[in-house]
Amino acid sequence: MGELTDKRLERTVTIKNAEPVTGGWAILKQEMVVQLPKRDLFNIVLMSVARAFADMNVKEISEADREYLVNELADNIIKYHPSIRLNEIPEAIALGIRGKFGEFYGLSVVTFLRFIEQYLLSARRTGMVKALPANDVPKPVPDLQTQFATAKNNAMYAMQRKKEKKDISGISSSVYNFLDRLNLLHFTPNEKYDIMADATRELIAELKYKLIISPYIERTAIKKEIEAYTNAITEHTPVNEEQLTLVKMRAKKLALDAFLNNIVLEDGDLDRVIEEKREVFLAGKSGSELFSSHLASTLCTAG
Repeated sequence: MGELTDKRLERTVTIKNAEPVTGGWAILKQEMVVQLPKRDLFNIVLMSVARAFADMNVKEISEADREYLVNELADNIIKYHPSIRLNEIPEAIALGIRGKFGEFYGLSVVTFLRFIEQYLLSARRTGMVKALPANDVPKPVPDLQTQFATAKNNAMYAMQRKKEKKDISGISSSVYNFLDRLNLLHFTPNEKYDIMADATRELIAELKYKLIISPYIERTAIKKEIEAYTNAITEHTPVNEEQLTLVKMRAKKLALDAFLNNIVLEDGDLDRVIEEKREVFLAGKSGSELFSSHLASTLCTAG
């Protein structure tokens, strides 16, 4: 259909959160992409992808394919690399297409994500993190009313994305924690176990896919991760703390999905449900922490 020309896609984009930086650790003083409006991320991804196609002399791509590629890449950046800064994305992609992170085959969502992953693991990027000076002046903690309003907005945003069948991974943990603090999440012990097991199976599936696309040198470590998660389910062997944290994060997403699905099916009013619990939040009472270390360990320890 349409032609991906330099002129059409490398248009000037006004992004208020993408201030120019002088290089080095200064770029890390910018907001993380997960904290920015998605439109800002979409625009920078659009520009970066257009330049990559132009630099590689790949001109033909349909409008539908372009929209899919940019949207999928933006969603996956939020999901897998939420801490990257906006201005790092063009640099990561530019380095990638110039072969700085090894060979690649074609320009796809997987390819661009690999560029970003390798950039974040690069010596230059890790050096920037180490050189980043601590903030001299700590940011003031928002009052409880502000915290409630922000958390409620995130929950309503998750609800809207759920209705639109869009991914909510980037905010699922924070929304889950908020709803749990309001004592709105109720699951039986068997349901809790099933959610933890399903979360582990999802991680295994993702690792198996990663095993296919990763360089040979990384595959041994990935296989060990797969084995650890598989044994946790089949043999009830323990996993390490990092692996357990990943399982709990994924379990929170699945639990939140179940809760939001129930709201949709019952035609519930999430805004009203949350408002009815405002005083619980302001009183500072915490929820039951559905996937506490004790509960989570039922999946991953011998029993």
